[in-house]
Amino acid sequence: MVQSSSRIFAITLRKAHSYMKGLGVEPEVLLANTGLSAADLADPYKLISEEQARNYYLNLINATNCESVGLEIGWRTSLSDLGPHGMAMLTERTGGEALRKTWELRDNYNLLINWRYSITDNLVLHTIQSAEEDPRLRLFLVERALATIQANTEEMFGEAMQPLRLTLDYPRPEHVASYREKFNCPIQFSQELTQLYYPQEWEHRLLETYDPEAVEILGTLRASLHNKLSSEVDVVEEVRLALRRKSGEFPSLERIAEGLAMSSRTLHRKLGQRDVRYQDLLDDERRRIAEDLLLNTGMNIQQIAVQCGFSDAQNFSQAFRRWRGKSPSEFRSSQD
Repeated sequence: MVQSSSRIFAITLRKAHSYMKGLGVEPEVLLANTGLSAADLADPYKLISEEQARNYYLNLINATNCESVGLEIGWRTSLSDLGPHGMAMLTERTGGEALRKTWELRDNYNLLINWRYSITDNLVLHTIQSAEEDPRLRLFLVERALATIQANTEEMFGEAMQPLRLTLDYPRPEHVASYREKFNCPIQFSQELTQLYYPQEWEHRLLETYDPEAVEILGTLRASLHNKLSSEVDVVEEVRLALRRKSGEFPSLERIAEGLAMSSRTLHRKLGQRDVRYQDLLDDERRRIAEDLLLNTGMNIQQIAVQCGFSDAQNFSQAFRRWRGKSPSEFRSSQD
């Protein structure tokens, strides 16, 4: 039986905070009535009460109309977002050892849900439950937990490690498409329990990030993981460079992913972990080119539209007004 802790790490709120900020939600809205500050969420050792976490998540739910927000936040949560907990998982030798490390540290990372795992019949089985009375909060917490488990599994083993099955103890929601996007397996709603099924081979797979010194000497854990994570490709910068490589041509997410030797699914997830979307990077690059051509050339609006990857001047003008709050002609005139 899972024991619930009255104190959890504030860092468990960090990914939710950055994701909501990306949606334009002010930090003050999320932190209202929690007694927390933005600095608290950046402190990997700050402990908060479950009530503070509960109030934070209720603020979050009330601040968005996105029904799948729990799935979206969980899917973007990398192991490094979980601080020492996630780092400890990465330094273990196998998936099973990482799972046991998670179990040992679960109390201070409890996301207001009851989580347990078992190994039976050649399966690794995750069971997720929530006793929250508010149905919106309960769904958010369960969806976030499920998506986090799958995102972290793919981070450790690659996207080929998909669950065999997902069962859920609630009716099919309207945003079922988000489930299919994140869980590449059969999905069954209105079942007795909410459970993720993985093949037991998951338990014995070696982790490329295994670090015996970090396992033995917890004092060096953060430094060890920092070196590992800092060596990763900066996918945001790589996408920006790809979009700038050839004037007037903007490769798709799929083409950029191919050039980075990863799937589009992996690139999409890595961008999400940085709270960035491909479309935002594309718009930034188009806007940068448009402003430069408007201010420094005599090209007409149709010519600039083509250079920015638009089929006609009308679509370009609509996009530019969305970016800058004025038409291209108005922007050019205002800078004279």
